Amino acid sequence: MRFKRLQQTLASVAHVSGRGYWSGQPVTVSFEPAPANTGIIFKRTDLPGKPTLAAMAQNRVETSLRTRLASGDCSFDMVEHVLAALYAMEIDNCVVQCSANEMPGLDGSALAFALAIERAGLDTQNDTCRTVCIEAPFKIGDDRQWIMALPSAEPGLCCEYRLDYGDNPIIPAATFRAKLSPRLFIDEIAPARTFVTDDEAKNLQNRGVASHVTHRDLLVFGPDGPIDNVLRYEDECARHKLLDLVGDLALSGVALQGKIVAFRSGHILNGKMAQWVCHQKALYRGQRSAWIRKIA
Repeated sequence: MRFKRLQQTLASVAHVSGRGYWSGQPVTVSFEPAPANTGIIFKRTDLPGKPTLAAMAQNRVETSLRTRLASGDCSFDMVEHVLAALYAMEIDNCVVQCSANEMPGLDGSALAFALAIERAGLDTQNDTCRTVCIEAPFKIGDDRQWIMALPSAEPGLCCEYRLDYGDNPIIPAATFRAKLSPRLFIDEIAPARTFVTDDEAKNLQNRGVASHVTHRDLLVFGPDGPIDNVLRYEDECARHKLLDLVGDLALSGVALQGKIVAFRSGHILNGKMAQWVCHQKALYRGQRSAWIRKIA
């Protein structure tokens, strides 16, 4: 059974400002209401002509450690936290205006985005939300990392992330699962922060990347745990990985109904699952799908 709800946009404009993690460049992101069936559209207000790009899997560019959308000379970097907040807060139509290519890093979480959207309020629209229902199990990946889509009789999307770095005990293994809702996202998922090991952080800064970022701007793990910081949750890293998963799945452009279980997946594999969902969305036009097609 497929559950439907009406589409939603924001009732007013919301703004979030900060600096990009990778570039250090100041940026303001404005969430603006949009008509029904617009979807999520990113707009570069700093470029001539103010080019736009739809937040869809076909516009995703495979990039390590983050999610990037690009077409020609127009790109949007680190969009996963913005998209996670919009998806979990049930915003279907929005124009995300950006004054630079990289989204604000903030404290490494999506909390500021979610709270800004909550303050802006919701405007219910007349058309029903585009929904894809998972009707049979499907899995991509390999033994090292994978994502599985499963049917569920309950409405909405349930996600589970299994974090396990194996031979790297600095970041402990953990599992977090949640039935997505706006309130749960704000309380239990959005505050979870980006994390790296101390060695990874030093390697990035030695390459001239994220030179302005400190141990207070995200979670940096040393042998004894977070350096100059305190965990918000015992399983904060697994929660943040689930946050990233939700943001990447949002590139499918639909509301998913079912369950997604991910084991050690990252942005690239998450994006391939979003691509697969897009394929199923196309198959739903006039016929049922076997839900077994694998995206290479």
